[in-house]
Amino acid sequence: MMHAQTLSTTATTATTATTALWKPSGRHAALKHESDERWSSLQELHSLLQYEGHLQDGQEGEVFRRRRLKAGQSALMMGQPFDGLYVVRLGTLRSSITNADGGMHVLSFPMKGNLLGFDGIYKYIYMSDVVALTDCDLIRIPAADLFASGRGNNHLEHLAYWASSREITQEQLAYSLTRSVKSEGRVARFLQTISQRFADLGYSPNRFILPMTRRDIGHHLSVTVETVSRAFSALVQQGIITVDFREINILSHEALCNFER
Repeated sequence: MMHAQTLSTTATTATTATTALWKPSGRHAALKHESDERWSSLQELHSLLQYEGHLQDGQEGEVFRRRRLKAGQSALMMGQPFDGLYVVRLGTLRSSITNADGGMHVLSFPMKGNLLGFDGIYKYIYMSDVVALTDCDLIRIPAADLFASGRGNNHLEHLAYWASSREITQEQLAYSLTRSVKSEGRVARFLQTISQRFADLGYSPNRFILPMTRRDIGHHLSVTVETVSRAFSALVQQGIITVDFREINILSHEALCNFER
């Protein structure tokens, strides 16, 4: 990964050629009074990302526009010009890439507090498709506020780099966990991961509704949808989980952790 200073310099250079795409956002604290439901503060970004840095004087008034999506709507598309980063405020999405042969691989399932669009910094176009699986609320950090010449915001840049690094680390961890066991065992590991993510968000780690389909899970774990179904059936038969359509009830986390068929 590029050093933060190198990345910032490269992005600033590219901005000169893409100024038309990166228009200033025109943000101002007064705008927040137009509709509190359309704007989020920098403090809220800190909270969502669980960033422990402190706000500097004068930053309390920073606000960012929200973007609402219905289930099935696209948040980002492969090849779309990079216009900023997005933080998930509400909902669950699916991030995927389409291979040369037309096959799809699901990279991740971003939820509340996850950062979207950091893959767009590299070539100034987004490199993956992101679709809302549920109704979603996103907060946009405009590219102009991150990289445009004369609009430097060291605090915001540091926040973006920190969150991007965290997302990459989480994706690498998820990849290693799901590839370290046999195909059906990957499904069990996936359920453990989703359970922990719900727990981190303050929801029950034992009973939850999967926002993604079994086909999505298969595309994420590089297994067939039949393998996903077999794994669910085996977990039910062994009394480890119960399944009601997409509702999962984990009866034994220890047994789920040890399931490696």
